[in-house]
Amino acid sequence: MIAAIEAALKGAGAWSMVPICLVIALESSAFVGLLFPGEMAGLLAGALAASGVFSPWLAFAGVGGAAIAGDAGGYALGRFKGRAVLARWPSANRHFERNRDRLEYYFARWGAVTVLAARFVAVGRAFAPFAAGLSAMPARRFVPMAALGGVVWAAVLVTAGFVLGNHWRIVETWMRSLGAGIFVLFALTIAMAALWRWAAGRQFEITAAWRRRARQYGFDPAPFIAFMRARLSPSGYLGLHFTVGLVAVGAMAWLFGGVTQDIFAQDPLVRVDRVVAAVIANHRTAGLDDFIVVPRFLGSTWWLIIIAAIVAATAALAGDFSLAMTAGLIVGGAYVLAYGAQMTFAGFSPEVAGARLVHGFQGFPSIALTTTSAVYGLAGYAAAARARSWRMQTLAVSMALYLILLVWLGALYSGRLLSATIGGFALGGLWLAVCLTGNLVYYRIRARPE
Repeated sequence: MIAAIEAALKGAGAWSMVPICLVIALESSAFVGLLFPGEMAGLLAGALAASGVFSPWLAFAGVGGAAIAGDAGGYALGRFKGRAVLARWPSANRHFERNRDRLEYYFARWGAVTVLAARFVAVGRAFAPFAAGLSAMPARRFVPMAALGGVVWAAVLVTAGFVLGNHWRIVETWMRSLGAGIFVLFALTIAMAALWRWAAGRQFEITAAWRRRARQYGFDPAPFIAFMRARLSPSGYLGLHFTVGLVAVGAMAWLFGGVTQDIFAQDPLVRVDRVVAAVIANHRTAGLDDFIVVPRFLGSTWWLIIIAAIVAATAALAGDFSLAMTAGLIVGGAYVLAYGAQMTFAGFSPEVAGARLVHGFQGFPSIALTTTSAVYGLAGYAAAARARSWRMQTLAVSMALYLILLVWLGALYSGRLLSATIGGFALGGLWLAVCLTGNLVYYRIRARPE
């Protein structure tokens, strides 16, 4: 089928750019884009240019212009006819009315980067321009991003098709999988940024909401608040740090124990492992192998050692020699602890019949996730401890969590089981909480007047 279309377009000469541009433009029209393969059309334009059917510059101009025109059409449809389109689907219209303020706020904050990133994701091209118009995103912000995205997208596809020539179909699947990877990374970045912005601006609202909810369920928060005030007081023994440390240790120990129990009993988590592994295997391509280099680097042993060394050096220069020594203990201990746990669990077998066995403790817990969680958690703590505002403190914690999640995605793509990565995250967090709590207790005991 595709070969026949390619042959027909070669016979049409330069006029073949008309259907190619039409397909690309229609792809960006709302609800139609899922039916028209824009990547295939762009690559085919580059391949036809390589065959001498028309100029490569004509291919680039046509593909880029069609991409920009399609985005502009989707934006205009959402801006001027969006409500009429939604009125045809009452459920969609009700959903829009409930979330209208959120949609408008999102595009006011993140509209420019969303329009740019959506150009490289099939679903994004289909719906982002329409959503931008529906949310009344100003044209002066939409058009430049749509133009930039269209030009870059066209350059990538036409160049790839021109270089590959008749073998352009090899890269089509790669481009789609790369688009899926970009979508996941973009969604993760937006989610973490939104979480940080939300937490950074609501320090007192969060406390007030917690108090209201406690009273709603008949819980008197006054004794707890008095206890927390005593913990926050500089004169309180060990202060808040010891309390928070114990809570973190308990939470991470509970998470690690829960995952271990699920593998022992072959509970649903092990079946989720299989589903996640199958989904990743179906989307693994050479292009994504290159794309995942960054998460792998962020979780590499030498890079983590460098991060820990930077934290230790910074703490030493600031006069905090206790934290400087603890940094080395955290990174070295995390690796030894994870390796020892992995060797220990390797000799265990789930307590189920062989017919029910999905998988055992292979690679559990993940050494990479254990060390990554400990080291980036240490870096986030060190940055937050020296920050002078709540906003910067929440930013430090959010960035540490974001980097851990990136390494986690890289580990999943590399074949690590979901349960093994969760176990590694819990073990690394547990070790970090133990080390930091011990360090803080030691520091406060020494600083306490006799």
